[in-house]
Amino acid sequence: MFSSLDSLWQWITENASTFSGITSVGMLIIWAAYLQLLLHNFRMQRRPQIIINRGKGRDINSVCLFSNMSKQSVFIDLVMARITTSKTQWLCNVTDIVDDSGQPVSLDRHDKGRDISLHEFTRQGPMVSGDYMDAGTFGNMIRQAGFAGGIEFDENHDIAGDDELVSIEISLIANFGAEHHQIGARRTFHIQKADDGRVLLVPDDARTEQFKTRRQRRTLQRWRRELEDVPDK
Repeated sequence: MFSSLDSLWQWITENASTFSGITSVGMLIIWAAYLQLLLHNFRMQRRPQIIINRGKGRDINSVCLFSNMSKQSVFIDLVMARITTSKTQWLCNVTDIVDDSGQPVSLDRHDKGRDISLHEFTRQGPMVSGDYMDAGTFGNMIRQAGFAGGIEFDENHDIAGDDELVSIEISLIANFGAEHHQIGARRTFHIQKADDGRVLLVPDDARTEQFKTRRQRRTLQRWRRELEDVPDK
């Protein structure tokens, strides 16, 4: 028995360098996996994710919701609506909310003594992680964009003549955490009419397109330049 133990110990001693190498490789693999996990968590905390979706229905009177699924807070700086019809297309700044006449909502028009929410007047504002913002109905955005584009929609969101509403694209520009560069998000909803007469919104993609890289930020600059050619009304 003792001779067997001596043989085993001698074999281990002779192969000590091999065992040391295997142990070092194992520790290297463990540390690499640990660092990869830390890097993944770090990237997730710095990755912006803003969701644009419908709420309280699926038709044109449903609410447009902005949800911040990022790990950090965001500040919505600019909200835009791109309207596409069968004949034309234009981009409109819908950051500030307007009334039925196309004029910005004024504080003087609200009853005194009532608590006033910032979101009654603007779609601009902060959202913490996991928070959401009610940006009003898609129908209101379409009518607001119509004022800017010189096109009037009736109560059924139809256009006079043979022009037809095709889609509405909602896009936004936001500040993300402590980042110096702005980020963006965009989602397009196509217009379809149901058999019961309702005007439905059908998203062209299941996900909201994110704009966060240097190349993608050029699109945000293009949006701003395009808005300069569309004066607010």
